[in-house]
Amino acid sequence: MSGHEPDETWWKTRSVYQIYPRSFRDANGDGMGDLAGITQGLSAIKALGAGIVWMSPIFRSPMVDNGYDMSGYREIDPLFGTMADFEALLAEAKRLDLKIVLDIALNHTSIDHPWFQAALADPSGPYRHYYIWRDEPNNWQSIFGGPAWSKADGDDAFYLHLFDKTQADLNWENPEVREEIYGAMRFWLDKGVSGFRLDVVTVISKPPGLPDAPDPRPMPLYDMLAGGPRLHEWLRDMRREVFDLYDCVAIGEGPGLNPERAAAIVNPADPMLHMIYHFDFVDHTGARQGKDWDRVWFKSVFDRWDKGIGPNGWNSCVVGNHDLRRLIARFGDPKSDPDLVAKALAATYVLQRATPFIYQGDELGLGDTTITSVNELDDVWAKTTYRLARSKGQSEAEALAKAVAMTRDHARTPYPWTPEGGFGTGTPWLKPTPNRGGVDLASQQADEYSVWAFYRALLELRAKDTETWVFGAYEDLLPEHESLFAYRRGAQGVVCVNLGGQTCALPETITARLAERTCILTSGEVTPTHMGPWSTQVWV
Repeated sequence: MSGHEPDETWWKTRSVYQIYPRSFRDANGDGMGDLAGITQGLSAIKALGAGIVWMSPIFRSPMVDNGYDMSGYREIDPLFGTMADFEALLAEAKRLDLKIVLDIALNHTSIDHPWFQAALADPSGPYRHYYIWRDEPNNWQSIFGGPAWSKADGDDAFYLHLFDKTQADLNWENPEVREEIYGAMRFWLDKGVSGFRLDVVTVISKPPGLPDAPDPRPMPLYDMLAGGPRLHEWLRDMRREVFDLYDCVAIGEGPGLNPERAAAIVNPADPMLHMIYHFDFVDHTGARQGKDWDRVWFKSVFDRWDKGIGPNGWNSCVVGNHDLRRLIARFGDPKSDPDLVAKALAATYVLQRATPFIYQGDELGLGDTTITSVNELDDVWAKTTYRLARSKGQSEAEALAKAVAMTRDHARTPYPWTPEGGFGTGTPWLKPTPNRGGVDLASQQADEYSVWAFYRALLELRAKDTETWVFGAYEDLLPEHESLFAYRRGAQGVVCVNLGGQTCALPETITARLAERTCILTSGEVTPTHMGPWSTQVWV
């Protein structure tokens, strides 16, 4: 445990870079990203300007859901390497002054976990109470589709799984379960990690009696379960037993929470977690499917969360991650320059009053991959979507199109280090995204006008002037404009972004502000009276 007073602002002033370990870098040539590959790549993250590295799960797992089905809370999965590899990664991160944050699933384990196997082997034993069982299921539906209850082979009772049937929900009502989880987190903090992102933590508390849901479909059910009756009690307990003992950050994944409910969790007067990782940018159907989207809605998400948490507490700012299609596919315009689109989207979120989360590849403007066959799908959710569509009579082409529109595989393709790929010497576990030209780290590091260089410039602004770009007040200056996003940070900072494919004149209220300021960063020509398609300007 740490013996010094924690710095309460490092997780505010630093930016987060998310790694999907299986797809970041393959050091041993087996086609899978690994810890040694991450260690090799940390210097690139440092060069970008991020200060916190969040890694998606690296714990032992059968990998049905790519590590979110954990079978060992204190073990490294052999797919990624050994504990010695992890310790070497921590040492390199410390040398580079990078904080390491781990992704841990607290709501469920794999059915391969020794706890679940013991529960099956001895229905009257203590491990039976580690999970949630019923003689007859209620009407809840799994987030991944189908019933949220299954029977294990040779067992007469049903176990709850809000996600895949291989992911059994833990019984958090059992204090032994809670202590097992707290002990596992202390184990990794003692190793030297700097915190956790707590996967689907908002659904660990279920309603008493597990009643039928008024609307049992996956997303309405999830909203009903988020923020259950004992969630706050257990989060306070977790902070007291774990987080308060270390200089660390606790980030709660919070789908189903609005700003008001999230504010109660991160309120410094009664703190439970440091940040909520919200999903409002996920829940826009058009954007999720790569269709047209509402710019006014997009801007309102930033405004609503800043007003709800920004003045008291702290926000995370997450627009892309491993569960979503790529940024330029979700919020972009196929008729416009993808690099300008990527830069514009970066400027919308990196300079918010929040800790920005950059997902690997977004800093390159990486787009969606191409999928032409169901055999090319790896994502369990997409496979289930395809199977259910076919069972309802949809054609193979219709079912595949539905799966491709929502598959998480788009964001999980191998990271492009060089024009040739550079991920590793073996055949990658997932087909790489086709390179449209220059969408790789080596090419972009050599190009001062690249998307990567633009992200680096934004992060440099944020690091050098924290008064303005980290802690400065936020104001949306054109909340109702259907294309322009202009916002103020602090006393002097103004960011102008055209989120459309047509040139837009700047209103006089904006040009008057810009006349008193200097443009310090632009994605193209400095134009204080109008904005070109998908152009960006930052002024102080």
